Amino acid sequence: MPKTIPPALLTADQAADYLGIAKTEIAQSRVTGSLSGLEPPYFIRIGKRVRYPIEALNEWRNNLPQYKTLAEQEAGN
Repeated sequence: MPKTIPPALLTADQAADYLGIAKTEIAQSRVTGSLSGLEPPYFIRIGKRVRYPIEALNEWRNNLPQYKTLAEQEAGN
């Protein structure tokens, strides 16, 4: 029976780059519980190291509001 390959784990710096946000934002989200107005992606600790599963980052990104026009975005605020 083949072994399941574990999901990719990214460092906080890699996760911030992947999401296109500042490294300080993702670090702060672990304290505040908010990232761009949404619940932040979950993370895990391996010893003192913080890691973000790629699935958690994709889930967070997929929950961002989506717009077709700037007018639609403005109307949503």
